[in-house]
Amino acid sequence: MAAPLALEVSGLSRAYGSHRVVDRLDLEVAEGDIYGFLGPNGAGKTTTMRLILGLIRRDGGEVRIFGESDPVRSRSLVGGIVEGPRFYPYLSGIDNLRVLAAYSGGCTDARIIELLELVRMRDRANDPVRTYSLGMKQRLGIAQALLGSPRLLLLDEPSNGLDPKGMKEVRDLIQRLREDLKVTVFVSSHLLHELDLLCTRIGIIQDGVKVAEGTTEDLVQPGENLESCFLRLTEPGEAGQIR
Repeated sequence: MAAPLALEVSGLSRAYGSHRVVDRLDLEVAEGDIYGFLGPNGAGKTTTMRLILGLIRRDGGEVRIFGESDPVRSRSLVGGIVEGPRFYPYLSGIDNLRVLAAYSGGCTDARIIELLELVRMRDRANDPVRTYSLGMKQRLGIAQALLGSPRLLLLDEPSNGLDPKGMKEVRDLIQRLREDLKVTVFVSSHLLHELDLLCTRIGIIQDGVKVAEGTTEDLVQPGENLESCFLRLTEPGEAGQIR
């Protein structure tokens, strides 16, 4: 029996003027997936994530999160970071989470400390965020996105700019979220090797249109890796050949 869907996107569209950034997009993310969302620069990935999170208005289509299409009721089921986490640099990590929790309905200190331990930031919780490395800020951002105990987490380029150690820390954290907290993760990245190591399924878009969706084994042809598969599928004339 197939896993129930954590996220179902049907006919999703968004245009800016005459330019259609997301064009009748369909995606399916099963509960328990770590779903890698790929596309060239300007393909519409970040706009899609903003639409799913309800941060911008959609022109058409439907988003269902664990079967719920009402944007108010579904909001408690999803958390995310789009275009990088943002914090008050002179506040400590724990105080940033307290402020951000207050904006979103409140959260106990016990829960905040639990999240800091989860992202392995408890020992730096009282230090100003301005002293944090980029990797530490990314992990604190994931803690922020988990404040409301979402079942679905959207992460936009969580390993961007990190060194190999930082990439592994973020990758290990995402795997722990799936395995220990049963969180479904939808992650956008240009780091194809990272996604190849991490993801259970992949979706690829180009010019706001889905090019391919499936497991890596479904998409990668003999003699290819994920990078060469991605380049093949995003070449002009290839779109739509694998669904």
